[in-house]
Amino acid sequence: MSVLPFVLAAMTQLAPGRDHSELGGAIARAVDSNKPLFAKDEDRRRTAALLVAVAYRESTFIADAVGDKGQSFCAFQIHRSAGGTPALLTDADACVQSGLSMLRTSLRICPSYPVAWYASGPNGCTNSRAQRISRDRMNLAAYLFGQVKVGNV
Repeated sequence: MSVLPFVLAAMTQLAPGRDHSELGGAIARAVDSNKPLFAKDEDRRRTAALLVAVAYRESTFIADAVGDKGQSFCAFQIHRSAGGTPALLTDADACVQSGLSMLRTSLRICPSYPVAWYASGPNGCTNSRAQRISRDRMNLAAYLFGQVKVGNV
């Protein structure tokens, strides 16, 4: 079963009144076709919740967002140093796959602050700003996982 209804409900809860079909579809496809980020996440909702939380905080779901003075691209703000290119601005699937891959690495490298490496690179695990970002993204994902029910849109 696809996580698409959950993803769209979560995105609509965070940013109501917008069409989330393109980015939401890309998130659902990535989650559905890859190994979950977390153990015992058979329905993949926890993985989807983290992707939604990160995309919301990084770009408020703006697929063609550019940040860091032109150095970070797409809804997941993939930095040039991590392989981000302007091509990600028009390819939601590639953007989400890059974000998912980076999050998988981040969770492995820094289990105490799972999004810290994603937020700040190699020094993220010990960086207080990156730790704060990680706590925020993980808390938002936990909220979405626990509160969003399909049909609540």
